[in-house]
Amino acid sequence: MTDAPDIAGLEHHHVEVDGVDLHYVEGGVEHGGTPLVLVHGWPQHFWIWRHVAEDLVRDHHVIALDLRGHGWSEVPDPEGDAYDKRRLAADVEGFVEALGLDRPVVVGHDWGAFVGLLVASRRPELVGGVVAVAILPPWAALPVRALPRFAYQLVAAGPWGRFAHQGLDQRFLRTVYKLGAGRGPQLQDAEVYLERYRDPARARAGVAMYRRFLTREVPDSLRGRYADQARSVPILLVPGESDGVLHPSLVSAGATLPNVSLETVGAGRALGAGAAAPRRRREGPALRREPVLSPPHPRFAPPCTVRTAQTVHDGAILVRSRHGRVSRGARGRGTGRPRLEP
Repeated sequence: MTDAPDIAGLEHHHVEVDGVDLHYVEGGVEHGGTPLVLVHGWPQHFWIWRHVAEDLVRDHHVIALDLRGHGWSEVPDPEGDAYDKRRLAADVEGFVEALGLDRPVVVGHDWGAFVGLLVASRRPELVGGVVAVAILPPWAALPVRALPRFAYQLVAAGPWGRFAHQGLDQRFLRTVYKLGAGRGPQLQDAEVYLERYRDPARARAGVAMYRRFLTREVPDSLRGRYADQARSVPILLVPGESDGVLHPSLVSAGATLPNVSLETVGAGRALGAGAAAPRRRREGPALRREPVLSPPHPRFAPPCTVRTAQTVHDGAILVRSRHGRVSRGARGRGTGRPRLEP
């Protein structure tokens, strides 16, 4: 197994949370202000944020975390609730406390966004806001008609799940990356992610992420016992216009609370690298907005072109492409806190 790759301006660290050794990179501590905690999705790890982190660390305190079982973090045995997203949320909560972070903004993609939203629901006093890329909030209902979009989860979670992560030259994961890119650029350096899943333990963890979700978390959600709505934390949902799994029309069902805003960008499931395109659509609360440039497509190269930053002077959140501004936050009404609004 290879060593973790470096990101310019950030250093590698490990911290033990609830008995699990978590790997993370950190930089920009000297800048002060609101820390930004970047959390990856599946099937990736901390390095997916490299372009964002290199940009942000010049003037922000930035941390990119490997979730348990991913990247260079420890891999607990996939028994019981080891990979329940509520357990992963507890890891992030413990991580914030272990590092002594003062109400950081959690920026997540895919499962990382889901986990960040769970933290906002469970421990709102710990976080100053959540930017959730390419995900539906855990408290939002998913229409039955949308279920076929998630067929890949049955493959990842099924009896052949480990083979799907490792077999046939990892064709399943390569196909996930390819389809996730949509009409946009393909994920660069896929090998740095594929290599981790050649470890049998990490392949089993990938299976457990979906198996636990389908067999226990979804039933709990249907019974109304999964997650409360996060009503006191400012949240920005960022779906991609060409996302073949979670289209903005589905994600908008999670933008009904007054503390939640939604900004649709011209991208697929991963807000991927490439030239900026003037494609963007607003959904959610009607707010005054500035002209923007949005990144192109994909699902699985997510935050590569999205710059998320906390502005010190007014507590607003910025979501930028590497080529131009996507959105600028404004203070919310009635919450007494800044809202994460385009």
